[in-house]
Amino acid sequence: MASSEKGFDIEIVTPQQQYFSGEIQSIIAPGRDGLFQVLKSHAPLLSALKNGTVRLTLANKSEKTFTISDGFFEVSNNKAILLTEEIS
Repeated sequence: MASSEKGFDIEIVTPQQQYFSGEIQSIIAPGRDGLFQVLKSHAPLLSALKNGTVRLTLANKSEKTFTISDGFFEVSNNKAILLTEEIS
């Protein structure tokens, strides 16, 4: 995966499967201390996640929304990974 000028790469993974892998423009996720948004060139970040809704803005500007259980999110060098126990 190679990110474009506007996006960054993300992998979303559960213990059972890789749910999503690709380029996005942004993500809004439910951190332990509240919602946060990540865009391209975000500073390195590691956050615990709580149950809630995740919203992705894809490279083509469409949106994908899903619900997660607890997990972790990490972003560094325009690459992100979201690990969660369950996605619905």
